[in-house]
Amino acid sequence: MLRYLIMVVTISVSALGAVRFMHDNPDTLDTVAVIAKDRIEAEKAKRGVQSIQASKATLSGTERLRADRRGHYVAEFKLNRHRVKAVVDTGATLIALNRSEARRAGVHVAHKDFIYPVSTANGTTRAARVIVDEVRIGSIRVRNVEAMILEDDALDIVLIGMSFLNRLRNFEFSNGVLEMKL
Repeated sequence: MLRYLIMVVTISVSALGAVRFMHDNPDTLDTVAVIAKDRIEAEKAKRGVQSIQASKATLSGTERLRADRRGHYVAEFKLNRHRVKAVVDTGATLIALNRSEARRAGVHVAHKDFIYPVSTANGTTRAARVIVDEVRIGSIRVRNVEAMILEDDALDIVLIGMSFLNRLRNFEFSNGVLEMKL
């Protein structure tokens, strides 16, 4: 019992000494807090870099598309995690999609946003310019890609244009195969 009493007294005296030391030296406490905060931030940054490297490793590949019987490169893409059937179109400056597909992909525009005149195979119409947060095909992911939204009657399939293709490291057509590299 005496042993426990001595331990309690020793701990109490040590605690009072620590409180007195911190009161007399407030800069020390601030320095300790800054060091701890820096360690936490460094660890978060390290985990963030590792996460980015891991995502690049899993989303930085090569995808190949075989032309269909008409010579078009049609594939399933994801626009903001929404699956769409799309055709790769090097003649399209931007990604082009109709208003319904855009809405399903979480991209919303108002009627007043349709201010850009565009020429399509169906004639001239107006479009709204937007940024699609993420465009994916297989192991390729590109963020913040420019796109045009047209009214539903102006376009019936999503066109993957040069705003996506130019963000790739390389793309080339050879023997009926389109190879895209991020």
